[in-house]
Amino acid sequence: MTWKLKKNILLATIIMSFIVILTSTFFFAEYLSRQNTPKNISQIINNINLVDHTGSRFVAKTLENQPSLIFFGFTHCPEICPTTLSQLSEVTESLKSKIITTNIIFITLDPQRDTQEYLKDYISNFNENVIGITGKIMDIKKLADNWGVFFEKISSSKDDYTFNHTATVFMLDKKGNYKGTISWGESENSIIQKIVKLSKD
Repeated sequence: MTWKLKKNILLATIIMSFIVILTSTFFFAEYLSRQNTPKNISQIINNINLVDHTGSRFVAKTLENQPSLIFFGFTHCPEICPTTLSQLSEVTESLKSKIITTNIIFITLDPQRDTQEYLKDYISNFNENVIGITGKIMDIKKLADNWGVFFEKISSSKDDYTFNHTATVFMLDKKGNYKGTISWGESENSIIQKIVKLSKD
């Protein structure tokens, strides 16, 4: 076996190992999120200090009278976050005649970069029912812990970083009651059925 072939085999092994680790972390995060029953979210929101992308304080009243789809992520996310927000935006827009207005609440896990102004610009790429939330990381973590959301910061280069995080969408009815989840990669038909049902609960 030549040195070049050995080198290629070693490189392929390293890449495959990295992919396996990332995939395992993702699915473990999904598993954790499903094992935790959320507490009363209204009490948690009113006891922490978060703001939306317009600069208004994020309070329990934001969740009243309208169903909500809650998703944790970060604006520099290359795929999962923009894909999830785009899909939820498109589905809720297409269902306008069948459902009451449904909030899509995007809570950043990266407040260092995702300031209120930065979120405002990012959110402008989606429908008006998308609400961006930011604040201090300790307050965001309290809310994330309520849903069993896993996230970890990973350095991708000397001056840059990314996150591994739970990609589950959490559903609340118009009274703020937890009604289940939407998984990353779930079929659009299933998502539509869940959102329609959520509007009727």
